[in-house]
Amino acid sequence: MAAIKKLNDAQIKVSVLTKGILPAELSEFSKANEYGISLISLDEDYRKKIEPGAAPYLERIESLKILHDAGCKTWISMEPYPTPNLIEQNLTEILSTVEFVDKIIFGRTNYSKKVSAFATNKEFYNECAALVLNFCRNHSIACHIKHGTIT
Repeated sequence: MAAIKKLNDAQIKVSVLTKGILPAELSEFSKANEYGISLISLDEDYRKKIEPGAAPYLERIESLKILHDAGCKTWISMEPYPTPNLIEQNLTEILSTVEFVDKIIFGRTNYSKKVSAFATNKEFYNECAALVLNFCRNHSIACHIKHGTIT
């Protein structure tokens, strides 16, 4: 918090990305700042396996919503998004929990033998990227699909 205050006092915008809980006090800092969370699932068992020690997904989302409601710019990073052979999940359901954000960044899982072993991984990511783009368009959310996600 002290570092963000010092940067803002020097007129430097800060962009934060965390797998933790964003403190509500961040809303007192510059409205130019951007606050984001990593979100690749809503399944807590998967989080415990892939992101041990990270804050629970719904707590991350709740802290982000508090900042959004206070007028802060908010975003999520949905990467590395897992293929169905890692976890079966509903991308639309995940997106719906964060339809309030200002920006979504979406990207595939890279450098994974398990993802490469998923026979239709390229088609899967193409479909996911199209879904994310359409969701963002329909909800007036800025969107960035990471390079290499669409093939």
